[in-house]
Amino acid sequence: MENGDIFVNKYCPVIDNNNPIASTTPNDVAYKQQPDSYKGALPAYVDRVIITSTPEEPYLIKMIQRQTRVPEVGDKFSSRHGQKGVVGLIVPQEDMPFSERSGWCPDLVMNPHGFPSRMTVGKMIELISGKAGVLSGAFKYGTAFAGDPVEETGKILVQNGFSSDGKDLLMSGITGEMLPCFVFSGPIYY
Repeated sequence: MENGDIFVNKYCPVIDNNNPIASTTPNDVAYKQQPDSYKGALPAYVDRVIITSTPEEPYLIKMIQRQTRVPEVGDKFSSRHGQKGVVGLIVPQEDMPFSERSGWCPDLVMNPHGFPSRMTVGKMIELISGKAGVLSGAFKYGTAFAGDPVEETGKILVQNGFSSDGKDLLMSGITGEMLPCFVFSGPIYY
């Protein structure tokens, strides 16, 4: 939707103070067009439309919108597991760490100190199973409660030349030298 686009076209009864609606028959009521239009500066996508009713309102329309935006410093993100984080720094892609073997570069780097306090084990399992799913071309179920065992996803990682625990050695994008630590990495939904 662009600014000014009509997303709900509705008609409302014309209220005349001299002739209240309650005293007229339904056929005598005049209606006027009263559309709702999108007033956002940036374009938006209609994600879901819910049409329901209540005893007070015969039609209740709810519309969920979403926008695709470029992240800014201060934006808050969350994983499916409730692991939240705020963007603290945006750097050019050439300064991000990268894999020497394949050249892949992470989209974001998260401070690992958030894991012990939040105890989001499911997120770590999603990282490993997501990486195994990408490498094997199959869907993997990565939660802490059920799904693919971590041992099985680890075997898929080893078969494709990765460490079974999901850790990789990356190169610094600034100096070009190898980072002095392993980086736990993989695809995850934010």
